[in-house]
Amino acid sequence: MAHLDWLDRAAKAVNSDPAFRKLGSTDMRIAFKAGTVARGVTFEAFEVTKVQDVDENDLRDWELVIDMPARNWTNYLRQRADGRGPSLVSLDIDRNIVQAPDPLARLKFERFHLSLQALVDKGARWAARPRAASR
Repeated sequence: MAHLDWLDRAAKAVNSDPAFRKLGSTDMRIAFKAGTVARGVTFEAFEVTKVQDVDENDLRDWELVIDMPARNWTNYLRQRADGRGPSLVSLDIDRNIVQAPDPLARLKFERFHLSLQALVDKGARWAARPRAASR
C-alpha cells in the first residue's frame, strides 16, 4: 500500500468501469508520491493508458504531483475504503498535497478531480482488503 502498488489494479478497475467513462475525457499526466516512492499515471481520453515508476528527480516533468508521506497514504486509503475519508480536493485544501509547476497545470486538478478520485477510490477498495484476499 505504501509503495503505491495499488495504482496498477486501480487503473485496470477504472478502465473496465462504464461509470468512469461517464466522468468525461481526462488528458493529463499525474504522479503520486509516497515518501521516496513515486508512480506516474497517464490519462488519455476515457482511460488510464499507463502506470509507471517515476524517479523522484523527474517529478518536475509531470503536470501534477500528489505528495503525501507513505503513512498518510495508507491512512487515507483506509478511510476512503470505509467511506469516511475526505476527497482529494478537501485534503488539498487542508494539507496542500497537490503540486504543479504553474497555475495553468494546477487547474487540471480541479478540472479532472472526479476522475482522479475515482482512481484513488478503486485503489482504496483493493488496498483495504486483507492480504490473503488480494492475491
